[in-house]
Amino acid sequence: MADDSDDEQFDPRTLLNDGDDQKLHLFIKAGRDGRSKGACPFCHDVFLKLLIKREADNDFSFDVITINCANPPKEFKEISKKLPTLVHGDIVLSDVDDIEDYLDSSFPNYKLSHRDPEAFKIQSNVFTRFTYLIKDVTNNPQPLFDELEKINAFLQRRGTKYMCGNEITGLDCSLWPKLQHIRVAIDYILRLPIPTELTTLWNYLNSAYELDAFVKSCPSDQEIVLHWIRRETSSKEYLQLTKEEPRFSFDIPQLN
Repeated sequence: MADDSDDEQFDPRTLLNDGDDQKLHLFIKAGRDGRSKGACPFCHDVFLKLLIKREADNDFSFDVITINCANPPKEFKEISKKLPTLVHGDIVLSDVDDIEDYLDSSFPNYKLSHRDPEAFKIQSNVFTRFTYLIKDVTNNPQPLFDELEKINAFLQRRGTKYMCGNEITGLDCSLWPKLQHIRVAIDYILRLPIPTELTTLWNYLNSAYELDAFVKSCPSDQEIVLHWIRRETSSKEYLQLTKEEPRFSFDIPQLN
């Protein structure tokens, strides 16, 4: 279903059938109901970038199509093997960095690319540390908290609203969805909230929550939890998560 994008429901049956070669088509992971946004930080990354591009140019047009990863339509499998995938005419891209480069070269109304090696390096390990913890590779949360502290200290030292300055860049679009997964999953699954002492990091997350583009592109808390929840979870708890009204953690705690 076209993202215009106040409607939060997407139709996975809608593939490339509108005959508009100028429109971009973004394929992302579907939620458990087969229609809503699924929990994939890389899909969220690209969806957010497209919304930011559109905010800079109302004529910028794109569709969002959700794909059931367990049973993707034959038409999609003929286009791509992975998500997210961006299609524009004969161009098919499935690498997040390639998509960003293509968007900036083809639609330079808002440049997302920004070379900042220090900013990139400081956040490069945080999602890996999170996956090690949430997948039981380690049961020590301190390495993850250390990476979060590095980002907090970096932002504090720079004194900027975003990672690379006071304008949103592709790095923010990449990091915000990962931090959202971290925030929601470790709190629900491990009962380990991000420490409130990391005030600058929380304010950085809040800068995402203030963006209409982030809110519109973000999956629900339940989708994030279901993506990371452990196999030993009871069927009752799993079913409860699928039946609940979608929740979205867009608040921040009282900071120290």
